[in-house]
Amino acid sequence: MKKSACKFILFVFLSLFAAVYAFAVPSGTYSALDYFSEAEQLRNRNDFLGATELYREALELNPKYGDAWYSLALCCYNLKNYDLALEYAGNAEKYSKNMDSVRNLQGMSLVCLGRLDEAEKIFSSILETSPNNIDARFGLAELDLLDGKISSAEFLYSEALKRDGTNRKALLSLALVSAEMGKTESAANYISQALESHSGSSEVHYLAAYLAAKSGNLREAELRARSAIQIQTDFDDAYALLSSILYTQGRYDEVLDICLFRIGRNRNLSDAWYLMGLSQKKKGDVEGALKSFETGLSLNPQDEVMRACFEQTVADNIPVEDSRRQGWASFHISKAREYAAKFDGPGERFEYQKALSVAPLDLSVRQNFADLLSREGLYELYLKQLDFISANSVPVVTQEDNVRRNENSPEVKKTAVQIRNEDSAEALKNLMAGNLSERWNVDPFYLDKTRWNIGLYFQKKNVRLIHADLEEIAVRAAGDIFSAVPSTSVDVLTEPIGGYSDAFRHARSSGRDYFIIISPEESERSFGLKAYIYSARTGTKTTEIDIYRTGNDCMARTLRRFRRSVLDILPIRGKIVSATNGTLLVDLGRSDGITAGSKFDVVRRGSIRTKDRGPGITYDEKNILGTFTAVTVNEELCSGEYKKRGFYDVMNAGDEVVLVELSENSGSSESVASSARPAADSSGEPVVQNSESNEDASSVKEALKIQPRESELVGLIRNII
Repeated sequence: MKKSACKFILFVFLSLFAAVYAFAVPSGTYSALDYFSEAEQLRNRNDFLGATELYREALELNPKYGDAWYSLALCCYNLKNYDLALEYAGNAEKYSKNMDSVRNLQGMSLVCLGRLDEAEKIFSSILETSPNNIDARFGLAELDLLDGKISSAEFLYSEALKRDGTNRKALLSLALVSAEMGKTESAANYISQALESHSGSSEVHYLAAYLAAKSGNLREAELRARSAIQIQTDFDDAYALLSSILYTQGRYDEVLDICLFRIGRNRNLSDAWYLMGLSQKKKGDVEGALKSFETGLSLNPQDEVMRACFEQTVADNIPVEDSRRQGWASFHISKAREYAAKFDGPGERFEYQKALSVAPLDLSVRQNFADLLSREGLYELYLKQLDFISANSVPVVTQEDNVRRNENSPEVKKTAVQIRNEDSAEALKNLMAGNLSERWNVDPFYLDKTRWNIGLYFQKKNVRLIHADLEEIAVRAAGDIFSAVPSTSVDVLTEPIGGYSDAFRHARSSGRDYFIIISPEESERSFGLKAYIYSARTGTKTTEIDIYRTGNDCMARTLRRFRRSVLDILPIRGKIVSATNGTLLVDLGRSDGITAGSKFDVVRRGSIRTKDRGPGITYDEKNILGTFTAVTVNEELCSGEYKKRGFYDVMNAGDEVVLVELSENSGSSESVASSARPAADSSGEPVVQNSESNEDASSVKEALKIQPRESELVGLIRNII
């Protein structure tokens, strides 16, 4: 009996040991189907990284497992590895039975890779064989959104919903599209249906929070965002949205808590560092904000909005003598050298100007900028930079060989650069001894050349998914880029306006010529700017500008193009500085695109006004005092012959000249027109070709062709799982 009991106990023990061992070492017993089943569970919980590993394990055991290839491609798509998604979908196509799903995934991957024509062919071919396929309609709808055909996209999503009345992606996409079109009631209806049919989906609550915030219902938005987090505790996008909602409400301490929580889980979240810096700035902790921005930029150096915000914070709060400014300007110095290597003069100049705005006392940067001006033939500006460098240079004792020493003293006298600068300055002063500024005893750099007063305004969205305060940062950056334009005075209102009437009232009362309402948009890989330009005198629309750029430096390239587009509609106007014996001195020169033989109307001071509609200026015939023809043209000044109109000469210094006709030499090397000067005739048509007009071929193509546009809306719909 005892022996039987012992045998039974031993049998039970061995059975339990075998079971435990089987669970402890599953690799020998797991099949491809087992790995696939576990991976599916992880994918359904949005753990795409964990699922990817298990799908690969399944494919190691069965390389012809079509469903595993397809699911692995789905994970890569959701992780934004679109090349891999396309490759794995191709493998799935060899072995999978569900061909339409595989081909739809191929099409969506092609859309994300920018191969839109190939994607459209795939979706259209699917609908030819499967007219009720919903996913193909989703693909075609996204193509319409990229082309700006939002109504067509709405129709396709509606057709998809007719075929599946509770389809989550159809309901959420229609809610987002309706909100974008201003159909608030329809958007609320679709999101309510989605919440009713998919109440356990964190994604549905997340998008409900976004739409509530977009409509201004921040309380509802906060509740929905918290619901999304409760359903899926590792939903980082929901934490980011909640922090943006709280930031909009001014609850900065709570924002900081969430940002620290997100950073604690993943220190590489540059957007969390950005929002933390904004919140610290709002609380008055400038040093903390600068450190947060610096950390964020070290993680993502190409985040142009964060860099602009960082530099604006530096400009507002840090003394120009602060030694840290030189380090902060290093990014722009590197970019300038990159542009120089590509022989892109306007880009190089822009980056050196940005570097000098951050570190104006950095003489090495100013030296590089001066050398650039010399290469561009702007010798008067070059001489001014040399004078500044000489006045601010500090002698440094060194043992280097590139210095001149007194043989009887170890004291350093001058470096090689100082010697070269002094020699260049002396030579230039000798060459310029007979120029107009010397002959007329006028320093052109002390003249007030302001001809145009422009106001910049913006309206603010309630919530931004990538960069909070984007509008304020973008409008300040747009204003800053005009700081190098001597003929324009740009006033930036850093508080949002309620609408067009507020902007018109403010601009008219401030005596502006034009006012511009700016609307920036961004995605992870693009930046766009819509600008509506109005006459501040009449309130009528002058023109509108729509610019979109993708890739690196997309914000900087957009802003440069915006400046050029504005200057292209501003007529070239000058002022009479002095007059003697029928000869006039005018404050226009080669930098403005003027060459000998250019003709102007001389107009009574204060009689020029903007046109009632469209670009350009107008003035009464009775206010034309005569004509002026440029004969001698320097960089910033020109002189020439004045012919009066009528019997009496009533022209005085301070009266204006308006370009009527450029000479035939305007395109020759004699002109060194700057990209930072007005370039239009009196009708507002550009007549001067400046240094930035010769963009590289790819930029010209990008500026002219109709491009597929990434946007916040497209990004949200694309991420719906």
